[in-house]
This record gives sequence, C-alpha cells and structure tokens, in this order.
Amino acid sequence: MKTAVAASIQPGADFRSIPLDQIDRSPLNPRRTVTGDQLEELAASIREKGLLQPVLVRSLNGAGRYELVCGHRRFAAAQMVGLEELPAIVRELDDQAVLEIQVVENLQRADLHPLEEAESYRRLLLVKGYDVARIAEKIGRSVKYVYDRVKLLELTKEAKKLFLDGKISAGHATLLARLSPKDQARAIDLEESAVFTREALLWNPEAPEDEESEPVEHVKPRSVRELQGWIDQHVRFQPKDPDTMLFPETAATLADAKKVIPITHASYIADEAREGRTYFPRSWKRADGLNNSKPCEHAVIGYVAVGPGRGDAFAVCIAREKCMVHWGAEIRAKQKRTVAKAGKAGVTVKDQVAHEQAKRAEQDRRKHELQERYMKARPAILAAIGAKISTMSAESTGPLAKILLGVVSDRGVPKSNPVPLGRTAEDLVRHLVFLHACDNVAYDWNIDERLPAMAKSFGVDAAKILNEAAPVQTSAKAKRPAKKGRKK
Repeated sequence: MKTAVAASIQPGADFRSIPLDQIDRSPLNPRRTVTGDQLEELAASIREKGLLQPVLVRSLNGAGRYELVCGHRRFAAAQMVGLEELPAIVRELDDQAVLEIQVVENLQRADLHPLEEAESYRRLLLVKGYDVARIAEKIGRSVKYVYDRVKLLELTKEAKKLFLDGKISAGHATLLARLSPKDQARAIDLEESAVFTREALLWNPEAPEDEESEPVEHVKPRSVRELQGWIDQHVRFQPKDPDTMLFPETAATLADAKKVIPITHASYIADEAREGRTYFPRSWKRADGLNNSKPCEHAVIGYVAVGPGRGDAFAVCIAREKCMVHWGAEIRAKQKRTVAKAGKAGVTVKDQVAHEQAKRAEQDRRKHELQERYMKARPAILAAIGAKISTMSAESTGPLAKILLGVVSDRGVPKSNPVPLGRTAEDLVRHLVFLHACDNVAYDWNIDERLPAMAKSFGVDAAKILNEAAPVQTSAKAKRPAKKGRKK
C-alpha cells in the first residue's frame, strides 16, 4: 500500500519518500509506549486520508538507512496500516540535537508519561553543557519542575509499577521518590496506610447490571497531602546530606553550623522515626531573632527531625542552666528553691549551690558507671534469663503468661469472651491474639476500614456478618446509582 503525499507539503520542500523497512527507531527516544486508543485513531485517519505530516529522520552514515527522530507514533500507525513508504524530512543532526528535538517534541504530547519525561531529561544531563537549569530554560519550565521529574527515576521498582499502572498520581510519586528505598517500601505497604486506604462499598461496581452484588472492599490512594503528613510524622529528616533543592536554606544553615541538634515541635514521635535523643518543645527555645524570639550567646542550630516543619533549621537555646535570656524564669525559680534549702540547712547560698552541683555530679557519675557495668554484664544476664525461661512453665496461669498479659491491652474485650485464658500454652496464644484483635478495633475511629481488614486476616467474612447482625435500615438505604447506558 503506497502512501499519499500530504497536500499540506509544499512543492519543492526538502523531503523524501522512504521505505519503512529502511527506517530504524531512535535509541535516544525517551518514549517507550506507542499504544492505546489514540494510536488506533491515528491509524484509522491514515487509512482514510494518508499521512498528512512527514516524519523527521537523519541519515545513518549514508548507508541507505535512516534513524527516526520525530514521529514514532506516526511510524507505528503506518506499520499498523501496512504502508510501504513514509514522507520524511531528512536532516543532518548530531546526538545532542536529536535529544533536544525529541525532548521538546515529546513534551507536546498529552500522553507522555512523567517517567518517560524524566528519562529524557536524564539523557540530556549526560550531554556536555547540560544541567537542570539549562533544561528548564530550554523547555520553559521551572528548575524545581525538572528536578522533581528527574527525581522520579529514584522510585523503587514496585513504586514505578504503581505509577505506570495509574494506581498513584504524579504528586504521590514525587513525594515517594524523595524517600529512601526502605521508606518507599513502608509507604506503599497497605498495612502502613500511608499511600493507600481501604473502603467498603455497598455493592460491587463491576457486577453485571441485572445481578445483585455483595459489599466489597476497595483500595484507593490517599490524598497527596495525607502522604506528606505521614512522611513528616514517620520519616526522620537526615541532616548529613540535605537535599539542596528541597531544603536550600536548611542546607546553607547546617553547612555553617558548629553544633547541630535534632528538635521537634511535636509532643510524640512515632517509633520508626526515633533515633537517639530528640529535643522536645519544653527542652528548647527559638533563638534566631525571628517569630518574636531573642538571640543569645548559647544558641546552637536545631533542625526539625520529625513532625510539623520537618527539615527546617534555625538557632535554638538549650542552656537551661545558664541562659537568662530564654530560661530566666526557670533559673530564678530554681534559685529561690536553693535559697530556701540553704536557709533550712543553715548554710550560705554559695555552699548550697556547690552542694547541689556536687550531688548532681556524683549522681551522674554513679549512673554512668552503673550503665557501663550493666552493658558489660548484659550478655551474661540475658543468658541467665534465657536459661530460666527455657525451664519455666508455659501454662496460661504461669509466670510467663503473667508477663505477656501485662504488656497486652484488654480494651474492647466483650463480656462473653469467646477465647478464655484456659490453661495450656496454646490457650494462652489464642487468648493473647484475641486480646490484640479487640484492642485493634476498640474504638469507632476508622472501624469501617480496620475491622474488615483484620477479620479477613482470620478468614472471616465481615461484610456477611455485617449484613446479618446490623442490616441497613430501609429508610437509610442509599439508592444505587444508575450505570451509564442502563435502561430506565
């Protein structure tokens, strides 16, 4: 089948009709997917009207072969139709020029995936003279936009699949790409509930129209804002190598800091975000002169390790014993107590202060010494504990059971407990697991999501029991929306 020459191509234009079997796809092209409804529509148009726009190619060393620079979708559609030749503009281009043309041309395509876009930028960054700023200028985008796109290439294999399959948005992917592979895995884990949430639907939307369906569990992504909130609360900020694009001011502040400490505005830190000591709000005060704060000679740099403001860095004061600027009220109150103690003991204030300092120093010394001794003795003590445990009874009424029962909550356990304590070790395990299940759904917060998921792990159909034990009242039943095309 021969192609028709497009009427829009003016006579004398520099183009050739080139056989399809002499054209090779470009290895530099970032586009990897040329399928879908739009490709089918393009193929149908070519069958009816011919190819209306020539492709762009470059000659491969004059060997009678050509490399496709622009027009990969047109090329694929022409193959589908069975064309033998394509109208093509032939230009002499080096690799850098090809990359530039393909990047700009691909950006004009509505179906270009952000990961394909990211790959095109990565290829340009390998070309001499290109950096993120120049690419941004070239395509008319912000530097941060290009940076975030390139960062997408750091998504894990699992996260990339979710993105390519449309399970998460570009906003989700951008936030995930900033995390370590370990934290990405945590975030996309259904049990963590960072990216996804479960919801119970009253019917299965995929069921045939003429059939009634049972309630089903549906997994959907949380909002990008919710994911950012999870990151702030569960992923600790690392000050050693801060991202200069995301935290430019923090990176500059930390680079010049002599002493750096982790702080938080929160009153609680999730276990997975704990790492050594973190100064809570009562242990530090802002000391950079901003937000009604005052500078002081004792100030050090504090970075927000977790919680609201994660990644911020500014001067703080933790000199609770010395700084009258920030801790004056606390110091004066302490001095009052010292004066009172001195009067009661019949000694001078100076002697009382010296006594308290000496006492505190001795307490610290003894505590440190005791800690070091325990660390040395730790293997021997644990070995002795292990030897004892190996000979102790595992009955539900024994000492081991008491220890386990002491660390498991019994919230939400019904009065008619279906899994009593019993007497054997097997009874104890079952009882503890039931207590854990009751505690997990003790309150009504998110019970519509948590209870079905927990029941499923035990092989229990929560939806079926829900309809039997707590059926929907007739007056409260939601009308099932009509599907598109349903006959009235």
